[in-house]
Amino acid sequence: MSTNRSQPRKIGTYNILARIGEGAASVLYAVQHPKTKQVSALKHVEKTDEKSQRFLDQVEQEYAIGSKLDHTSIRKVTKLIKHRKMFKVTAMSMIMEHIDATTLDQQLPRNHSKAVDIFRQVAEGLAHMHEKGFVHADIKPNNVLINENNSVKIIDLGQACAIGTTKKRIQG
Repeated sequence: MSTNRSQPRKIGTYNILARIGEGAASVLYAVQHPKTKQVSALKHVEKTDEKSQRFLDQVEQEYAIGSKLDHTSIRKVTKLIKHRKMFKVTAMSMIMEHIDATTLDQQLPRNHSKAVDIFRQVAEGLAHMHEKGFVHADIKPNNVLINENNSVKIIDLGQACAIGTTKKRIQG
């Protein structure tokens, strides 16, 4: 996705509050629902060519798995929006829980007990995924958010898959 474009004011019905990050082919925004005023995170991916279809597929897979999970250590995924032009999907947006936190690689634990607590929370979240039949497949420090209370949120389920899936590419 091109980063030199000006920031849109809206995506779908959601008002954009701020750009809060980006991934390989996605941009993450803080957004607000116009009626409920609920603030969420919105991951937006555009199809720029046939090769970029895989990024749309990845968001769809992330939603399919994320919407089946319900654990305090995993970012909640609530809605998938398909943007169409002439009946073709040209972009997707995924609405997720907005989390005011930094990644583990930016905020390393200051002592042994905090490291153990973070590890425990990540392990509990991953165990929940495994109980539901999925693996994260890209767990790494920048896919773990930590807030000011040392609560953990596992993010970026874009590589997640069912247990037993053979993947061509391994990450994390």
